[in-house]
Amino acid sequence: MRSDNSWPSFLIMSGEKQATNEVEATLSRISAQPGVLGVVILSNDGDVVRTTFEDQELSSKYATLVSQFTSMSRASVRDIDPTNDLRFVRIRSQKHEIIAIPEAGYQFIAVQAMNDQ
Repeated sequence: MRSDNSWPSFLIMSGEKQATNEVEATLSRISAQPGVLGVVILSNDGDVVRTTFEDQELSSKYATLVSQFTSMSRASVRDIDPTNDLRFVRIRSQKHEIIAIPEAGYQFIAVQAMNDQ
């Protein structure tokens, strides 16, 4: 995991220290939402930059598998229309919903529990 000074460019608005505080506040706010199990931020290389999961092995699994799925999804979208690009992927199963947002250089993944409503 990288240090707090290596935040993704799409999360940094102005001033590294202020941006770090804003990113931490945003991650805390997202993580505090009902049903959110964790958030993972990946570099372009697939390295975990930041995670809110306590289990590092689980973070690595989500990082590896979801980033592969997102890459294949992006390639499919571009194969259909080369002028198009993937904005986000939403995977919904019986137990979880996974949202992946690929950006230039980084990827954001959020995992939440499904409610039986």
